[in-house]
Amino acid sequence: MPFMYPSKKNTRRIQGLGLTDLMVGLAIGLLAALVIIKTAVFFETRRQSTTGIADAQMNASYALVNLARDMRMAGHGLGPAEALGCIVRRTLGTTALPDWILWPVTLIDGVNGASDTLLVLSSGKAQSLTAAQLIAPYAIGSDVLMVNSTLGMTVGDTLLLHESGNTQCPFIKVTSIPTGEYRVRHTSLPSGLLTATAYQEGAAVINLGAIHHQRYTVNANNQLLLERYDATTDKWQGSAFASDVVSLQAQLGYDARATMTGALRVTRWSAAAFDANANGTVGDADDFRRVLAIRIAVVSRSAQRSDQGCSSAAPTWWAANELTGVMEATPIAVNNIQDWACYRYRVLQAEIPLRNLIWSDS
Repeated sequence: MPFMYPSKKNTRRIQGLGLTDLMVGLAIGLLAALVIIKTAVFFETRRQSTTGIADAQMNASYALVNLARDMRMAGHGLGPAEALGCIVRRTLGTTALPDWILWPVTLIDGVNGASDTLLVLSSGKAQSLTAAQLIAPYAIGSDVLMVNSTLGMTVGDTLLLHESGNTQCPFIKVTSIPTGEYRVRHTSLPSGLLTATAYQEGAAVINLGAIHHQRYTVNANNQLLLERYDATTDKWQGSAFASDVVSLQAQLGYDARATMTGALRVTRWSAAAFDANANGTVGDADDFRRVLAIRIAVVSRSAQRSDQGCSSAAPTWWAANELTGVMEATPIAVNNIQDWACYRYRVLQAEIPLRNLIWSDS
């Protein structure tokens, strides 16, 4: 049968897809892909936002749990209550170091609402030992202490010498304990370190062991740092243990009653020193002996910017007004953080009793 060309009438039907058809199909495919991508991005943003808030909550919880644990140990083994507040004179070899104040918890209030710094001091001994006593006067410059007991003392321990009425308490490093004797040999204190030239019989010798001195602060990278003091080098060493923490706030709880009779209780919270015993002197030793608890707030933020725009309000915590003592919602300054309003924040707070002050010897 001879080949026959298609008629012009059937040419359009057998041509296939044209350019217009391809472009329409491509446009539909691109539109579908755009919808799918937009939906995927939306859900991923939501997932990151939800995960970021959960991470912020977890970081704050972890930080608060660790802080609470260490705060409960504050003041452990620091001796009788009357020793608290004394000026601690320290040395590294023959070099005099800056003084410490014998406080279980030291609060350095941040300027203009900035993050606070907390320092916690306690004995390194596992058990709280009754302070020994001098059984003979101790002359400054001597390298021997005569004590009524060496129970629990070992070479390398740090002893704190405290005498009633003397505001200066030196740290003394044990070098040897002769067997069967009531003597403790130590590194001699350099001349001029103390105002007194001698400590009399009956002065307390408090065994601190390896001193536990810890510092909590928030650095510029929004990390909560835990640093420990190294007495052998006079340096702070530590690292970040919680990320995306932007602020640490604290107030101390005082028993500010004129007469502390009956059960002890917190009647005033404050981050600043004040005249808690109403004797006319602000921040004296007796004021700080009235500290029974600490209120802490940890502020963390989401790692991702908020998908709802930069509209976050500054976080707040429940704290006492420094002037009136009335509890109120208090803003926490986070405006030092770039684009601070573009993140979400979580605030966790707790009231922690300082049990070693509540149970301290009278």
